[in-house]
Amino acid sequence: MPTCTKCSGTFEVEADEQAFHTDMDVPAPKQCPHCRFIRRLNDRNARNLHKRKCDLTGREFISPYTQVTFPVYQPDEWFTDKWDEMEYGKDIDWSRPFFDQLLELFNTVPHQGQFICPGTIENSEYVNSAGYLKDCYLIAETDYNEKCMYGNRVFHNQYVVDVSNITNSELCYECVDVRKCHSCLYCIDSENCSDSYFLRGCISCKNCIGCMNLRQKEYCIFNEQFTKEEYEKKKEELNVHAYSGIEVLRKKAKEFHMTLPHRYVQTEQIQDSSGDHLYDSKNAIECVDCSDLEDCKYCVRVFDVKSSMDYTAWGDKSEKMYQCASCGDNCYNLRFCTTCTTNCSDLTYCGHCAGAKNCFGCVGLKKKQYCILNKQYTREEYEALVPKLIEHMKQHNEWGEFLPQNFCPFGYNESLAMEYFPLSKEEALAKGWIWKDIPDVRLEVEKSVDAARLPETIAEVPDDILNWAVVCKVSGRPFKIIKQELNFYRQMNIPIPHLHPDERHNRRVAMRPSCVFYDRNCDKCQKAIRTTFSTERKEIVYCEECYLGTVY
Repeated sequence: MPTCTKCSGTFEVEADEQAFHTDMDVPAPKQCPHCRFIRRLNDRNARNLHKRKCDLTGREFISPYTQVTFPVYQPDEWFTDKWDEMEYGKDIDWSRPFFDQLLELFNTVPHQGQFICPGTIENSEYVNSAGYLKDCYLIAETDYNEKCMYGNRVFHNQYVVDVSNITNSELCYECVDVRKCHSCLYCIDSENCSDSYFLRGCISCKNCIGCMNLRQKEYCIFNEQFTKEEYEKKKEELNVHAYSGIEVLRKKAKEFHMTLPHRYVQTEQIQDSSGDHLYDSKNAIECVDCSDLEDCKYCVRVFDVKSSMDYTAWGDKSEKMYQCASCGDNCYNLRFCTTCTTNCSDLTYCGHCAGAKNCFGCVGLKKKQYCILNKQYTREEYEALVPKLIEHMKQHNEWGEFLPQNFCPFGYNESLAMEYFPLSKEEALAKGWIWKDIPDVRLEVEKSVDAARLPETIAEVPDDILNWAVVCKVSGRPFKIIKQELNFYRQMNIPIPHLHPDERHNRRVAMRPSCVFYDRNCDKCQKAIRTTFSTERKEIVYCEECYLGTVY
């Protein structure tokens, strides 16, 4: 078995992977799947945004980029003909490693400063990795939403706040991994539920509180059945509209859920597949947070993808993608690419291209083809040069791996890598990652108030809170409440949050299991299972058969 050049661990390249590498005309990887995954995660910064000026116009906007060497343009300026990406083109220097030449290009060509689909964003300035939004605020990795705030991986929703991995839902708050839910608060891994609090693993339930693993139930509290009248009375006693009542319920629900079996992975409508939070897929192996996959392996946070491996973030009608990050929207046959979008095909070692085809080692191209290092060639010249360039890369031990770490402009702490595999600053730097200390923006407010001094209920909160800074009870960081957010809390009768949006996001992340797969035994039948719950976790974990036998 090969030894990973990053972590020195051994790993196996299985027969299906070997066949895929042959089809993509690439060598077997030198790094293990885990290290390859972390490197790709580092190329994705969706939600850590900063105010900066467009380097072309001087206008201020929101961007994931800070402290970078290359120019950063607003999207509507980047896509114009006001600048020419071909002016940065250069000849191949056969006396130097290719990665050194490509890095120089990455560090000089202007980058699109905010990843949005121009023309589809209405009154939603503070978003990223987004398209088709209206009246949204601070959501990322998101499409087709209206009036949504503070969330990531939000698709086809209306009026949801502080959510992660939510689809086709409305009027939901602090929910994680829910689908087709309405008026649900603090729920996890639930589907087709409504008017409920603190559910986990429930399907088609309504008017329930603190329940887990229920199906088609109503008027239940901690899995105990009540009449409608009894339920309403107990709900009133639980004080679900006051901050103190919610915190008591949060603690009790967490403790109660630990006493019941957890499904070893969350999947639905899959065939010959393995993964977690994997839906509507066929022959997808060890894929996480994905849907509509076919013949894929080691894919994370992608949808509508075929015949791909080691692919992280986006997808959307993409096929034959290998070791790519943040690429998507009708992409085909990309190898070792980052942040390439919309009708790209046959690209190798390219970054930040749109509509490009048949290019090698290019940055920031728009609808170009047969280019190397942003220099134009004829088709015949290009096809003759590429094999020669690959041989040159082999001589420098470059060919066949994703872009090295020094190509990434994001700090480890800004990227998805921090979310999945948190490190301290010292640990990250020791592993060779970048770390960026980003100071908080000073808030111009009339006064600050500690979260602990906030009113218990939203009914007690004055309109003037829009002029305050609330000091987070965990991090001490100040944050503001915006008008649209306040309207949501009042409509839903929810108390003002006591945590900074980043701390609320971190709490949602902590509610999910790892994206790493572990070998352990079912806690009921002892059958061997492969699950995202590590053996150190305290949850009761059942295999599929035991879980279904318990729930139904």
